[in-house]
Amino acid sequence: MRETPKALEGAERARGSGFDWAALRAKYVNAAVADKSGGDRTTAVRHWLRFCCFGRRISPIRECDDGSPLSVKLHEESLLMDFALWLVLCRPLGRSIAVDTAAGYVGTVRAWHERKFGSKIGAGLELTRLRDMLKGLRREIDQPPRRRRYGVRTQQLAAAMEKVLRPEASRNDERLDAINLRAALSTAFCVLLRAAEMALQPGEKWDPSKHLSRDDLSFFHDSEGVLCAALMMRPCKSGKHLRGKTVRLVLRSGGTLLDPVSELWRLVHEDPVPKSERASTPLFRLRAKGQPACLSVADVRAVVKALMKAVGEDPALFGAHSLRIGGASAALAAGVEPSVLRICGRWNSDIFEIYARLSREAASRVTSLIGSTAFFDLERGFHSEELEMLPEELAIGGAVFDADELAIEEEA
Repeated sequence: MRETPKALEGAERARGSGFDWAALRAKYVNAAVADKSGGDRTTAVRHWLRFCCFGRRISPIRECDDGSPLSVKLHEESLLMDFALWLVLCRPLGRSIAVDTAAGYVGTVRAWHERKFGSKIGAGLELTRLRDMLKGLRREIDQPPRRRRYGVRTQQLAAAMEKVLRPEASRNDERLDAINLRAALSTAFCVLLRAAEMALQPGEKWDPSKHLSRDDLSFFHDSEGVLCAALMMRPCKSGKHLRGKTVRLVLRSGGTLLDPVSELWRLVHEDPVPKSERASTPLFRLRAKGQPACLSVADVRAVVKALMKAVGEDPALFGAHSLRIGGASAALAAGVEPSVLRICGRWNSDIFEIYARLSREAASRVTSLIGSTAFFDLERGFHSEELEMLPEELAIGGAVFDADELAIEEEA
């Protein structure tokens, strides 16, 4: 075969590049999982290590492949069954774990083992006994109740911010913190931001390529002369947006209860940042701990609880995700079509992407509708995580054990 000079040059670079190919393979395989360690830090794997090392005194790395005897494969399936039983019946770390959560942990451990060591625990078995045992556990054992998490109501968030987050505070730091929090909360509510899309998760460092910066915010007037804001952001749950900020969120001013555009306008004018520093400055920041620092998910959770307590609600029933739940509830109460809501909320559903393209005008109307709509949710029980998947997707997901996703965390 005759090669071109460029091809030969490329082959030569492959031989003499000096790359540590094994290290590069490990680095990018690990990067496939959100914890950047190939799943080593997931709750499921940590439980597996405890179960094997301290409970059974055996290696968590299992030597079984497709060519192993059937007796060995059945032994490995029995080990997975015992792991699931331990999760459900023995309350690891003192907390009850639901059967469905245990099933997810088994799937996560098998995917982790294949990623790290090249084979799944149980090799080629269909794990029929494991599936049947989990089905029996669901029938015979009372499951721990799901943690109740209420959505923040539009009218309550507006009232609470007026009561607690007052921009006219005497101390400058308190005033600026109030301005940042009002902008963050109202924006998150109206554009259905996940907490991790507006704030830092535990142990995470602010990264301008992933997190909101002042440079991601801009303003413009629409065709009717109404002030609008645009945010460039990176969804934290969509596999299509692993890197870079590719989603433009549009907000329109004029909400009668919440007006995030006005709050953002006040933010950039009363807590200004030099143009040269906007790309390196978090969009929302707090000064409570001294130097201005990016808002954290723990900060969001704490302020949501404090605001709901201020209007007479039980703070234990609210958290950082309550903003997204509340915004989605307000959108449904305002009559927003479910297909439009799914697109605006960046819930995964390819079918809507095939038939619908969201316009700037439609998106901006949704945000002002959310900010103008009071609602009273039935039993305060609307929970948005079911919107993450369609019913047929939920049915499939509940039956699959080898999906390469992080398992559901235990109910805290």
